[in-house]
Amino acid sequence: MVRQLKLKVLWTKNFLGLSIDQFTAKPCLPLTVYYFWPRTEAWEQLKLDLELKPWIKEEERVKILNMATEVINFWRESRNIASFTSLKKEFEDITFVKTNI
Repeated sequence: MVRQLKLKVLWTKNFLGLSIDQFTAKPCLPLTVYYFWPRTEAWEQLKLDLELKPWIKEEERVKILNMATEVINFWRESRNIASFTSLKKEFEDITFVKTNI
C-alpha cells in the first residue's frame, strides 16, 4: 500500500493552522488535528504527533516538518500580501484551505 503524507495549511492573517493528511490507495485520511501557530508550538506538536506513528519513515517526517518550517517562515514575511493563488504556486506540494477569518 502506497502512503503519502501531505501538509494541509489553513492560512489567515493572524495565524496558521497546520495538519497532516495521509493519502492511501483511495481515501484521504486526517492523520493529525490542526495545530495553530503562533498560538501554540505547532511545529513541535506536529513533530511529536508524527513520532508517535511508527509506520511513518523518518525521511517522510523530515520532509513534512521542513515544509511546515518553510510555510511558517513565508507566513512571517508575507502574511498580509500573499494571495491564495501565489501560495499554491509557491508551495505546490501543500494543500491550502481557504477561510474568511
